[in-house]
Amino acid sequence: MTTPASPPRVTVLFPVYNGEQYLREALESLLTQTFPNFSLLAIDDGSTDSSLEILRSIKDPRLSVKVNPTNRGLINTLNEGLELVQSEYVARMDADDIATPYRLEEQLAFMDAHPDVGLCGGYYERFTDTESIVVRPPTTHEDISYALIFDNVMAHNTVMFRRSVLERYRLRYDPAFAYAEDYELWVRFARYSRLANLPRVLVRYRFHPANTSSRFKTEQEATAAKVRHIHRANLGLEPQVGDALLHRQLFDMRFEGDLRQLNAAGTWLSKLYRIGVWRCRQNPVSLFVQFNRLWYSACGKLADDGLTVFLQFLRKPYGMFGNPLYTLKLAYRCWKRTKIA
Repeated sequence: MTTPASPPRVTVLFPVYNGEQYLREALESLLTQTFPNFSLLAIDDGSTDSSLEILRSIKDPRLSVKVNPTNRGLINTLNEGLELVQSEYVARMDADDIATPYRLEEQLAFMDAHPDVGLCGGYYERFTDTESIVVRPPTTHEDISYALIFDNVMAHNTVMFRRSVLERYRLRYDPAFAYAEDYELWVRFARYSRLANLPRVLVRYRFHPANTSSRFKTEQEATAAKVRHIHRANLGLEPQVGDALLHRQLFDMRFEGDLRQLNAAGTWLSKLYRIGVWRCRQNPVSLFVQFNRLWYSACGKLADDGLTVFLQFLRKPYGMFGNPLYTLKLAYRCWKRTKIA
């Protein structure tokens, strides 16, 4: 294959650390893209297996290999790569995943057509040796911004950055947010640029015991909780002590608090509703219906406290003006003092 005549518009940033098992398949999926004018920057981060030999065996002029003599870790390696990239766009890929053939072509076309979007991801297929599922995150900026309140909804190995946004705001991965560094970066991106996910599978994500999300699940969740707090504050939610726990319990429909905490939960939902509608442009009717169900569930957990809980339920608009069936069911539960198990 000959070197493209024009400078590559996209650089795929491809960190590798002891990835020999799936490395060739990942590389093949990138080097057979329908869009050929890209560069592939592989950074071997001190691998002790045959990863570096595999990288050096690939004779494609689009592939360049940088070697870290010792393992510097993923965040340092990614930031090192971002400093080296000169192309208009930067795409991310991991050494154990598989890009769909049209991935770069479709993302590039979307980014060219939407200059206000600085970060673009997409659907992905999460697979193991025995099963697979297509994950369909929200696609519009408003829906992504709202969903980031709850969790990371942009898969790291599907994203493409606009380098001008990265450089203008000096956006890099923050070592203080290890194991959720991508989530934290998306939250900062959302302050300066619009986000998007393409409604098409861009990557096949191989889930196995060596994944970061498998090996460091506890640490990842603790860091992600910090990121959620930051994003809520950015949106104007002004989180108070205990709000994160209430938030998780409400949306898991597993409220465990007392009457005082129930009042705090109702206040939190009210604040979240305003932010969802006014800042994140969520459908007010759909959000109201959802919050009516969540509020009924939380109040139902304390129905054994009687009519006090029912009156608390009615003090909120998503209680008073919600589904009449929920209102009747809660009234009956409070009368019988039978809580939701």
